[in-house]
Amino acid sequence: MLKNYLIAVMLLAGFLIAPGNSSVMAADTGKLITNQCRQNIKMLNEATQKFVNDTGDQLPPWARYETVKSSLMNLDYLPTDPVGPTPDCKYNLVSNSREDFQWYCNLHGVLEGEKTVNFQYHEHQIMAKTTSRYINNKRYKEHVSELLRWTDYAPTPVERLKYHYNMNPLSTILVMVGVLLIIFIVYRTL
Repeated sequence: MLKNYLIAVMLLAGFLIAPGNSSVMAADTGKLITNQCRQNIKMLNEATQKFVNDTGDQLPPWARYETVKSSLMNLDYLPTDPVGPTPDCKYNLVSNSREDFQWYCNLHGVLEGEKTVNFQYHEHQIMAKTTSRYINNKRYKEHVSELLRWTDYAPTPVERLKYHYNMNPLSTILVMVGVLLIIFIVYRTL
């Protein structure tokens, strides 16, 4: 009888694994999200550099994307708005001068920074960068403190399961099937 259960579980695992999981490793979704956000920051940095080169305008020490878009740069510099890969990807401009500026994401930090921080963001492993160049800017310092709070984030069991499935779907499915098999055997013996 136990042999029949094992055969049934193995067949079920085969059906679950075969259709959508041709590779053992899945895409690292955290890395994909980080790369997409970093591309947005790069686009914003390049557009701002063009704006600075074309005009004599000063940059504010801190400004949200919406403020910069409406007051400084027109559609010539930013024809489309960057779309953040997560709801927490909000962009801000931080600058010390016309020559020293960077765009900052609330979740991924700056593009060029000397400190790299890795943390769990829901079911994704995220990498952010911070820099000490703008630490005298009160708003930047507050935002960095908020970003670093993600290092204390404790993902839920479902988020952990999603993360492990994203990183290695085959082993996650096999472990889950094994857990279900153990539960079923214990239930049947009671």
